Amino acid sequence: MHGHGPNQQNPEDMRNLIIFVLLSLVLWLGYDHFVMKPKEEALKAVQAQNAKISMSEGFGGTMSVGAKKKFERAQALSIEQVERIGVANSELSGSISTKGGRLDDLLLKNYYKTLEHKVPVDLLSPVNSFHPHYTEMGWISADSKIIAPSKNTQWQLASENKILTPDTPVTLRWDNGQGVSFIKEFSIDDKFMISVKQSIQNNTGNELRFFPYGLVSRHGIPKREKSQAGGVYEGPLGYINKDLHEFSFSKLAKKGGQEFSGAQGWIGMSQKYWLVAMIPDQNNLHSFRFTSKGGALDLEKAVTQVDVRGEAIAISSGQAATYTMHVFAGAKVVKDLEFYSKDMGISHLNLAVDFGMLYFITKPLYWLMTFFYGLVGNMGLAIIMITIVVRIVVFPLANTSYRSFAGLRKIAPRMTEIREKYGDDKVKLQEELVKLYSKEKVNPMAGCLPIIIQMPIFFAIFRVISMAIETRQAPFVGWIEDLSIKDPTSIINLFGVLPYDVPEFIPGFLNIGLWSIAMLFFMIMQQRLSPPPQDPTQKTMFAIMPFFFVFLLASFPSGLVIYFTFSNALGVLQQYTIMRMMGVEVHLFKRSKAEKEMSDAIDNGPKIHPELEIIEHEVEEALFGEDDDGDIAKAEAEKPAPKKAPKKAAAKTKKPAAKKTVAKKPAAKKTTTSKKDDKKKD
Repeated sequence: MHGHGPNQQNPEDMRNLIIFVLLSLVLWLGYDHFVMKPKEEALKAVQAQNAKISMSEGFGGTMSVGAKKKFERAQALSIEQVERIGVANSELSGSISTKGGRLDDLLLKNYYKTLEHKVPVDLLSPVNSFHPHYTEMGWISADSKIIAPSKNTQWQLASENKILTPDTPVTLRWDNGQGVSFIKEFSIDDKFMISVKQSIQNNTGNELRFFPYGLVSRHGIPKREKSQAGGVYEGPLGYINKDLHEFSFSKLAKKGGQEFSGAQGWIGMSQKYWLVAMIPDQNNLHSFRFTSKGGALDLEKAVTQVDVRGEAIAISSGQAATYTMHVFAGAKVVKDLEFYSKDMGISHLNLAVDFGMLYFITKPLYWLMTFFYGLVGNMGLAIIMITIVVRIVVFPLANTSYRSFAGLRKIAPRMTEIREKYGDDKVKLQEELVKLYSKEKVNPMAGCLPIIIQMPIFFAIFRVISMAIETRQAPFVGWIEDLSIKDPTSIINLFGVLPYDVPEFIPGFLNIGLWSIAMLFFMIMQQRLSPPPQDPTQKTMFAIMPFFFVFLLASFPSGLVIYFTFSNALGVLQQYTIMRMMGVEVHLFKRSKAEKEMSDAIDNGPKIHPELEIIEHEVEEALFGEDDDGDIAKAEAEKPAPKKAPKKAAAKTKKPAAKKTVAKKPAAKKTTTSKKDDKKKD
């Protein structure tokens, strides 16, 4: 047994400390050598190889955008000295290039560029066309000495099938000459989903590591259709880690690359009606990137790319590995996107459809529109049916509003008398009008609430008509052949009577169509049924408003103008019925004597705002409650005291007059607080 002084250290503790330090050093060196170093090497390899896939056309700093000669799409495909594999199903037609194994030629068989239905919409185009737009799937080697397929790799057809159909998948093969074989097996469904199963066979004698990737690239910016974008988002987007990321072409050209990581998600390029998206395995971690180059000064020269890269897959010698990447390429039909989300476990693919900020209104309206379209088979009639539903929903508020308007029409002669009586006495005139409104229980502001409530619905209808592919080239009746674009008729050529087309330089808001004229008619009719504002300036603005709306909506989709026209027509019918039920005379096309007198009185009288005083009073009541009874009780409680004193003093002394003077103070107080008391008396 050894004794230990207070400053002596136990040898066992020293031994344990040394062992701990040595073990920690061994663990740290082992972790650094066997874990961190391979990861760093793999990362360096990925960074080195990223130049091969980054912007695919040699984007890693060596590409001169626009340097190659460009051709029209059909010519670009015909002059290529490359074998192509056909693609065909009920929705798509096109081909896969054996050079690079790219999917760069797709047409939408059931969607056309014009109403003549002759030229189908081109979704993907080869790199030597004027507007290249293509997809590519492949591998990045962690070892730079191992050659992986590139954009110039010449793949060989390894299957008997030469056309990709839902029943006949197609297989491409390529050997790198180093003992590694690469296989791509393409398959397609009846709609818009293409799957690419990629396989690697390792016969090198060493373990290899590869990163799977997929990309969508676009040169320049897409051409807009004849229909306006309507605020619908167009550009790179992706749903990653439960967040939707959108980077417009201009924003991405200025900000540069953006990168995110996540297990679930997708990334792609969105147009108003079309989507091309890369959908990786939803069970593994991936890196999603948005990149752009060459478009800082001119977006037409920009090359924008979105890509997704998976984690490294280790392949032992003599073993094989597979990875499947899915490509959605087609129309943004909501039910199709929702089907793929549910059937394939893809996170919120339907968010590629831009329902806007008011999605909680837009989505139900879209569902209603497609439901009614399924019933009647005409999108214009479906929009009219939505209009009826909206009018039914806001009926209680509109009914209250129209009854108040009818009441104002009924008391119009008395309002004219008050104006004649008080002339330019602005304060008294406003006070008496407020008393009249209160007595007759009418509110000139009652018409604002239904309008305010309907504004979000109006914007939601606009978004539905703008973004829904179902309205694209959907006819109504007569001259309306496409509800997603403006009314083709124009007042410039008298709606087609004059034998010339409207020049293109004429601004859209001047091309007022027949449906806009119909909308103007019903808006004016609705104004004729409503009482004019009591302020001359407001009265003038009120009269101008229908014409302002006509010019504003002239260049909007005709479907929206039709909605607004029928909404106003139903409003006129409802307001006319209520006024007749209340015994109010209705003069739609000719003003009555009372209306003329009222109009003249407003024009010649002072500017007053009785509605503002009503609002102020209602706000006070909402905040502080109705205290009229309390004020009266206070006034009556204060009145007896000064009155009793003079009566007792009258028999004994001659001072009652002085006391009476004091007793008048409560009356003066009552005068200062008479607004609510007068209202109570009335």
